[in-house]
Amino acid sequence: MDSSNKEIVKFITPFPMTELQKNIVKNKLSRIGNIDQMIFQEEVDTSLIGGIIIIFGEMLIDCSLRTQLDKIKEGMI
Repeated sequence: MDSSNKEIVKFITPFPMTELQKNIVKNKLSRIGNIDQMIFQEEVDTSLIGGIIIIFGEMLIDCSLRTQLDKIKEGMI
């Protein structure tokens, strides 16, 4: 299959993901697209503290603890 037709999906986490965690995320992503048409890339960013950021096409799913804490901080100011 031609990889140029595949969509890149980037996982950003504060630590390397286990195979189980990757499979859980891929299973969730299968609801919005064909995971056979996706190329998965992983990145570690320790500043996230916890959680995950997923970049899929033009979609950004930010479930990081850093973002949640920033939202709480904004609400307090």
